[in-house]
Order: sequence, then C-alpha cells, then structure tokens
Amino acid sequence: TKYSDPQNMDVVYSGEAHYVDGEAEMYKLLYESITYSVEAKEASIDDDLLLSFDVNFDSTLSDFQIIHSVGFGIDEMVIQTLKTMKFVPAKMNGIEVRQNVMITLPIRTYPDM
Repeated sequence: TKYSDPQNMDVVYSGEAHYVDGEAEMYKLLYESITYSVEAKEASIDDDLLLSFDVNFDSTLSDFQIIHSVGFGIDEMVIQTLKTMKFVPAKMNGIEVRQNVMITLPIRTYPDM
C-alpha cells in the first residue's frame, strides 16, 4: 500500500552493494589472503570473523569495523585484502549510494594445517 503522508516517498533499491566478481569469488580471495601463524594453528580456532564496512557511492570502501574478532592478525589480513577489492555501490532510485555491508567469514584452524 502507498503511504498517505505526502512527506514520505517510495524508495526503490535497484541493486545492493556487492563485489564485482561475485560473492563466491570474494570469499575465495579472502581465504587465499590469510596466512595462518603457528600460534593460530595451535589455537585450533573454530570461530567466525564478523566485520562491517561501507561501500561508498564512488566504489571506495570505508569505516571498517570488526564486530567479532578471531585474533592472530587474521582480522587485519582480511581487511587489507578487502581494501584492494573492487565493489559495485548500491543504487537507490537510480542513484549510486553508500551502503553498509557485513561479512561473516568462518575461520577454522588445526595444528596439522
């Protein structure tokens, strides 16, 4: 139903912010960028890295925030890789706009890696 309030307008998203080559390729590149330290392997990590960032209207990325860290320098490696990746900005009413993106990256290590 339409809003009856004249100050409200319909907002039409014609596209969400996303990695240029698709989600599967994004995760592949992120996993390839991680170098696990001996300490990380011995810690037997079984956790998820959760981070948030903005994809700006000009395709740049900003405001990286680690919501849940896995430590051992892994968080920083993932952020550095994301900074080199090309994203497509979200579109709203046909105009490119900033959108927040959240990524969950499962991290599993074991001593014999």
